[in-house]
Amino acid sequence: MTPTRREFGLGLLATIAAARPGWAQGRTLTDSVGRRVTVPDRVARVMAAGPPASILLYALAPDAMVGWVPQPPVEAKPFLLPAVRELPASPRLTARGGDAPDTERIAALKPDLIVDFGSVGANYVALAEKVRASAHISYALIDGAIEKSPAALRLAGELLGRRERAVELAAYAEQSLAKVDAVLAAAGPRPKVYVACGPDGLLTAVRGSGLTEIVERAGAINVADGKAERGGALSPSLEQIGASNPDIVIAFDRAAYQAIRTQPAWQKLAAVSSKRVFAAPTLPWGWLGEPPSVNRLIGLRWMLSVLHPKEAAMDLRAEARGFHRLFYGVTPGDAELSALLEGASG
Repeated sequence: MTPTRREFGLGLLATIAAARPGWAQGRTLTDSVGRRVTVPDRVARVMAAGPPASILLYALAPDAMVGWVPQPPVEAKPFLLPAVRELPASPRLTARGGDAPDTERIAALKPDLIVDFGSVGANYVALAEKVRASAHISYALIDGAIEKSPAALRLAGELLGRRERAVELAAYAEQSLAKVDAVLAAAGPRPKVYVACGPDGLLTAVRGSGLTEIVERAGAINVADGKAERGGALSPSLEQIGASNPDIVIAFDRAAYQAIRTQPAWQKLAAVSSKRVFAAPTLPWGWLGEPPSVNRLIGLRWMLSVLHPKEAAMDLRAEARGFHRLFYGVTPGDAELSALLEGASG
């Protein structure tokens, strides 16, 4: 008997549902910008739209990742679960000024869901809609602002079907933000800080920018103020930095830390000569950002220990070990921890 059009359609849907368990049922949730996102009851394959989302997915559902954005460097791999260290790179959808998303390559990865984590501005909303329309894959936007970390983790957990795991990580985020508020309420004057970036340390970010968000949230006054250059950056001279008289210098990356420690000109700065220079840990991802994801939560606690050591009363080694165990699933050994924290305590 020849099937009717309706019977054929129902049969096709049944075949698709059998190939992708949970697809036919599905769940509809609301993302951070109010968009309705439908996902399977069981989300088995997830694609990150950019680097921050890649870290978020690793923390919540490493077994569901279709790839890294980008692949972690060799030195980061010992801090990651062996099962995902060698996952391939997947396309970055959020690259600025790049080509249009390759929908064929995206479809070939067969993700049940695409997740973006970070800015939820109009351009990212437009990108999500474009990809969803062309690739026919659900695409969720999750707000990556540090203050919204608990809500972001819970939303991601709902989307991925990892609610219990998300509740555990969200509790850590809530405790971190609450600890900052408690310490700042008890602390004295806020220290002035210069955040050093780049190969010579003479690159920084203006007050209120993403690169200095964690430093400022932990109670520092960023001495870099005024009109920014491209990307929110400034290139001050050592004389200008000296005139701002920072109490503390935070090296955002290892290159800046080495420059500050080894170049004689830097020694004229009071904060440097008095050994008030601290290096942000960078493995497997930077504690202050780059990329700005859940890795910044341990950066927030670290900055408290640097800016307000008495009030924070923190064992940095224990904090780092606990964070890595909880978020990354790997507990660093003593030697790895020492290398990771080199310069972080001054």
